[in-house]
Amino acid sequence: MKALFLILFTCCLLSTPCIAEQKNPQVIELIKLNNFANPQENIYTSGQPTQAQLSQLADKGVKHIINLRGKNETQWDEEDVVNTLGLQYAALPITSKADINVTNAILLQKLLNETSSEATLLHCASSNRVGALVAVYHATELKLPIEQAIAIGKQWGLKSLESVVTDEVTRYQNTLIQK
Repeated sequence: MKALFLILFTCCLLSTPCIAEQKNPQVIELIKLNNFANPQENIYTSGQPTQAQLSQLADKGVKHIINLRGKNETQWDEEDVVNTLGLQYAALPITSKADINVTNAILLQKLLNETSSEATLLHCASSNRVGALVAVYHATELKLPIEQAIAIGKQWGLKSLESVVTDEVTRYQNTLIQK
């Protein structure tokens, strides 16, 4: 009886870290993703993961990958790799500054709403486009002041596209005034 108890107790102890790994951002951070952030529960952002990093993410409990890069930006088929790993894949190609707009910001938020109950990695090349779309969404749809929206965008990876965000929000607000 003691032996059975010890075996069960040991199994419980060994399985606990695996459960904790799936919810622990520090474990995901150990994968060394470029520009890694955890701006919201279950949502991780980064630059482009490698194929090996995608496999590690799957092992750590990530269930969804949202890619903002265009198909011509990588030398391999990310969708195929992600599907082979048993993860869900979504793409929203943001290939130019013109793609950083309210429509795409709303589409990204819809994707996040659909996946955010499970661990999700959202990425582009550096996470800059990620942060830009998040900032646009917060300024236009959530009606936050532009400074606050940009600060939130920076938490998600916004860097050099700050002026693009400001221009898009201004353009959008001007179209509302003209109506």
